[in-house]
Amino acid sequence: MIEKIIANGHPGAGTVALDIAIKLGIDHTGWCYANEMVPEKYDLQRLSEDAEMTPLAKAVEASDGSLFFTVEKGSPMAAEAVRKRTAQFNKPMLVVNLDQANAFGASRKIAEWIGENRIGCLHVDGAVNNAAFNAKVAGILEATFFLTMMNTGIGSPLASMVEKERIPGPPVPSPTSLDAALIHLEKELSLKDKATIANMVETELVSLHFTLGNYINNRFDLFSADSELLTDCRRRSGRWTLAPEETAAVIIRFLWEHLRETYRIRIIK
Repeated sequence: MIEKIIANGHPGAGTVALDIAIKLGIDHTGWCYANEMVPEKYDLQRLSEDAEMTPLAKAVEASDGSLFFTVEKGSPMAAEAVRKRTAQFNKPMLVVNLDQANAFGASRKIAEWIGENRIGCLHVDGAVNNAAFNAKVAGILEATFFLTMMNTGIGSPLASMVEKERIPGPPVPSPTSLDAALIHLEKELSLKDKATIANMVETELVSLHFTLGNYINNRFDLFSADSELLTDCRRRSGRWTLAPEETAAVIIRFLWEHLRETYRIRIIK
């Protein structure tokens, strides 16, 4: 499973990887020279021109493996530079030629390579920078991240929710609206759990009853006579006779629809 992304901030595959990391809440870092025009949002570490190690060397050394995207035939000079550093630090490297593989096939290949090499910290680089290339890399990386997280059955209990119920934390105010409940749950769920839910089919949501459903029933105010959350769930679902014990299923359904907007694996062409 990918836990951290490293890139140098150059426009192209590296910045695409950093943007995906920011979007999905994955830890990220990297290095660049002090005089390079790299957006501050990436929060990269800046090196002087006379630094002992180049940004590329530091990235390869700090990572568990390097992933390089290209559309060129053969092995471009940039890929050779990365290959030289991976050989120096004895790290695995995978070159993905987008002209020679379909996007979802590339995602599966990368996910398998990540698993086989036990890569938690991934260095991403590339030799091209244009809108079409960047969009394809973004789709492949998103699908790859989710595929590497889906290493347990889709209907498996949500480990983060089970742990929170086993070791209760300090009490928190119950959300008073459906939107507030969704924000609370998205914050509490792990990235893997969010991806798991988003990639379920609707009929599988019932499998969440004894994990996420229990969490909602135990932590949210649904059973008091003046529950604002229950009232809002009735209004949003259009079910004015919705019983408190049925409300967790409604919240889970709305959460599923919400998470699918960001965390669902999309088949890219």
